Amino acid sequence: MATKKSTARDTKLSTDLEDRERMTEKALVAIRRTGPAAALERCSRLADQIEAKLSQRQLKDLIDPSAVADLQVFLERATAVLKKL
Repeated sequence: MATKKSTARDTKLSTDLEDRERMTEKALVAIRRTGPAAALERCSRLADQIEAKLSQRQLKDLIDPSAVADLQVFLERATAVLKKL
């Protein structure tokens, strides 16, 4: 039983990694096409959208801890990238 859970978790991690790599490549193509300034403007608009949505939510609405953890990881990664700029 533990092997099945481990295999399922490994498959999910592999799929998540592939999704992240695909999203990264898509973002790089868009940045090459539109330029870094336009990409930063888009990032700013996305951050505004995230802030607006989170402001509308109550803590009780955030019932899925794994979704919140995913969001935190993505935001921390974005912060690390911004520090390199």
